[in-house]
Amino acid sequence: MAIRFLLLITIFFNFTFCTKKESIKDISTVIVPPSSNNNNNSNFPIDAVTPIYQSIVKDCFRGTGLKNIHPRLLFNASDIEQIKSNAITDPFAKGTYDGILTKANSLLTSPLLTYGLDAAGLRITNIHTFVNDQLPYLVLAYQFTKDIKYAKRCWDQLELMTNFPDWGANRHFLDAGIAAKGIAIAYDGLYDYLTVSQRLLLYNAVKANVLQPGKSQIETNTGVFKWYLTNDNWNGICHGGMIMASLATYEQDSSFNSSVISLAANGIEKYINSLEPDGASEEGLSYWDYGLSNTILAFESMKRCLTSTFGLTSKNGFKKTGWFPYNMSGPVATTSIGDDYLYNGKAYKLTSYFWYGNFFNDANFAKTHYDACNTINANKTDKMHGWIDLLYYNKSLIDKGSGFTFPLNGNYAGVDYMYISENNTENAMYIGMHGGDNNASHGHLDAGSFYMQSLGEIWAAGNLGRENNYQSDYFNLTAPFYNDGPTKTANTIGRFYYYRIRSEGKNCLIINPDARPEQNPNGKATLIKESNDNSGGYYIIDLTSNYSRDVTYYKRGIKLNRAKAVMTVQDEFAPINKNSTIYWIMHSPATDGLSISIDGKVATLSKNGKKYFARILSPTEATFSLTNRSTNSINYLSETKDIFSQSMLNKNGFNIYYGKLEIKLTNVSNSTNISVSFSANNLNENILKPLESWTSSN
Repeated sequence: MAIRFLLLITIFFNFTFCTKKESIKDISTVIVPPSSNNNNNSNFPIDAVTPIYQSIVKDCFRGTGLKNIHPRLLFNASDIEQIKSNAITDPFAKGTYDGILTKANSLLTSPLLTYGLDAAGLRITNIHTFVNDQLPYLVLAYQFTKDIKYAKRCWDQLELMTNFPDWGANRHFLDAGIAAKGIAIAYDGLYDYLTVSQRLLLYNAVKANVLQPGKSQIETNTGVFKWYLTNDNWNGICHGGMIMASLATYEQDSSFNSSVISLAANGIEKYINSLEPDGASEEGLSYWDYGLSNTILAFESMKRCLTSTFGLTSKNGFKKTGWFPYNMSGPVATTSIGDDYLYNGKAYKLTSYFWYGNFFNDANFAKTHYDACNTINANKTDKMHGWIDLLYYNKSLIDKGSGFTFPLNGNYAGVDYMYISENNTENAMYIGMHGGDNNASHGHLDAGSFYMQSLGEIWAAGNLGRENNYQSDYFNLTAPFYNDGPTKTANTIGRFYYYRIRSEGKNCLIINPDARPEQNPNGKATLIKESNDNSGGYYIIDLTSNYSRDVTYYKRGIKLNRAKAVMTVQDEFAPINKNSTIYWIMHSPATDGLSISIDGKVATLSKNGKKYFARILSPTEATFSLTNRSTNSINYLSETKDIFSQSMLNKNGFNIYYGKLEIKLTNVSNSTNISVSFSANNLNENILKPLESWTSSN
């Protein structure tokens, strides 16, 4: 009895002071203290921070006075009128507004989507298609016009979806999280169209297919993949979808819904913490965009319906994360990492969202995003980043902002990407390198892979992008393992057999290639030295952990010298095995017409009538060779081609735009330095210096 009393006192103490930053973080979020039963709307706990309890959610919802008022999640009636007004007077807004209506009209006659699993037997692909690519347009078109044809088309699909055998909760909860977001937007945005029975049908469906199983999995620590314990995009999407659905349907069962909201808000904190300290995502930009474009909708809903995000949006990393796409962009491309899509070319750079500027009242961000949209989408009528941008486009805020000049160098913790740029012009020299953890979510074996732009062109592509339509074995662990003995036998097919994931599909060093992963999947590169000033800059990383099987030490550095207009990539390593075979690889979209000098020391790359020169500074015996891009074969190395070509038949996408510039060294037994310089002229203006002697100006 004494122990139980002490526990109750502890819980009460935590609840009483849960509005303070010193909240005890290790109290189980499943324990629910008694409600404060605060009926005074002016005193509800808007300063509460996680961990929160359902009583706080109840108080917050009661305090906002939004009971039975819809729409309320992402916009209200006044917001819709403002958007319609903007579309009349502002061409920038009109393009996206018209695009939404055009898209909605095209959906009116499209066939309804049925239940079915993908090739892996996991995903209900049509849930993602409907919720992400159809439902928001139909709901917004109804809000803009009040024409019931849009609401009816949306309802027809929703009704069919309620009869699906499941929404993936016990197999692939990401489907369930996406479905919950869709139900939330439709329930809220079509509220005045839906009948009482239709609303109840939607609520019962989302409760049975998402909210109840999700709540149960969290509370009992069960379920496939345990998405609620991760810090990746699944966490934000699934928790966020549950929050939105519970807020949209709150009055259907306030006790149940408030408990779901508190659980999900507490659980989503792991994902938000992963953005510390710089707002970067180790998953790269595609999954940053996917995860946070869903999460910010949940936060918007919480802010509107509860007047609080319980400290989640106050974290430094989250406050910076809207800048992530811009910090990862060079003059003519946004850097792709891991399972990213490619964002090559000025018209294909990834943009952020107006939401971040609007939510944080950041005029400079709003202006920066506005300028980026106008530049990147200059030839498009619809210049915004989708329908979310239209909801949070605030021209008056933009007009208060000033243009932002991005720094000429950066090192972003979390994604561990570092770069140096010559200046802020489109023709600037730019060199970047990915370090970080090979075990990152959606990560590839790409530690040390480098990226290069200059003269308005891409010369070195450090990532060839994700495989579209993931194969069923795409995330499978392969055998042989990294620390197994040398072998040319492929055993268990999976992730580390795919060319775009392997190190030989990157701009990396390859040592003694065979059937094993070339880099340690658990290795982590660390930054050991850097310098940046007006003369130039450099970054040096230690890759010993990533190549632990094959080296006693390994360092790679990238450098840009502004005075000499030269960029350098340099490797210093010592192989463990005598007579090792070493490859230095650079993938490039500029290998058509590439020429190599007679002595093999200088390669001339060509792109759009422009030329760029690569020169070997070390070792003296090294020479360049070329592997041309191919439309019908995969450019595995000669040592791995026979191993993987048959076992991976029809699994790899062809890398039709990228050839390879290579250096191959054989019988390497001692400490070795491979140094290659790059410039727009064919002058040998760079002098070999060991990494430990690098300065920003030598």
